Amino acid sequence: MERRDQNNRWRSFLLAFALAAVLLSLIMVGTVMAVQPTMPSNQPAQEQAPVSFRPPASDTLTLAVIGTSGTTAQEFLLIRFNPQYGQVPLSLLPAESIVSLDGKRMSLAQAYEQGGGPAVKGAMSERFGIAVDRYACIDQDSFLRLAERVGSVVFELPYEIAYERNGYSILIPAGERRLDGKDILDLFAYPGFQEDPLEKSRILGQLVAAAVNQHLDAAGKDMSSSLFKLAVNLLDTDISYADYERRRDSADFVSKLDMDVAGALPADGIWLPQENGEALLEFSEDYTALVRQYFQASA
Repeated sequence: MERRDQNNRWRSFLLAFALAAVLLSLIMVGTVMAVQPTMPSNQPAQEQAPVSFRPPASDTLTLAVIGTSGTTAQEFLLIRFNPQYGQVPLSLLPAESIVSLDGKRMSLAQAYEQGGGPAVKGAMSERFGIAVDRYACIDQDSFLRLAERVGSVVFELPYEIAYERNGYSILIPAGERRLDGKDILDLFAYPGFQEDPLEKSRILGQLVAAAVNQHLDAAGKDMSSSLFKLAVNLLDTDISYADYERRRDSADFVSKLDMDVAGALPADGIWLPQENGEALLEFSEDYTALVRQYFQASA
């Protein structure tokens, strides 16, 4: 990734943190991840890199990112900024995942249809027993605008991606590739991932993690509040400027850590056939416990 000038470095962090991308929904692929994610140790980050500033636990923020196309939600990303432990765990969830909203079982896609981003935030919180603080919905046009500013992401594809889309042939060879925003959208639209949502969670989840880790140095204090507001205004979100401002020091702290902070938790579970012929994903107990571990279960 080519480095931007000092005044523009914040943009990569916004794409990775506020969207993550899809981020999104933010977002950018790697080899299939093992069941146990690669994540920094559960020792406070300040113990790994002693400095004068100590990120407070209150600066942690959990975000639900929804990638949309028209009135339909297609991508769901759960991501947590945890500067105290130098971690950015994330998980890309299939739209068919079973969640709970006001005690009713439904899919994430149905939760979005029922109440948009706020409903998805509530459904994720209720299903996993965690506090999801904010939501952000991003459409393809907004994603492309953000991705154009940030630049490309280097990622190693485990296999060739080839298919037809909108009358055009899409071909992304296997191996290490530099992916721009259009490439990323092409990956999310790959029919093979639509047929195997758990594979999509593994592959594209690692892509998002790679984006965060490659842009880590962009989280320094040289951030522009006006440009932040411009980016946030592209989205349907309840993220505020105050959310950004209060975490500037913690973001700067994380940007100086000499390690990868992001790791993807691939979704896992069993598919339950429905009367309409479709199938919904019931998360496994192991996966649910892993999410609660890295996203901090509510008391």
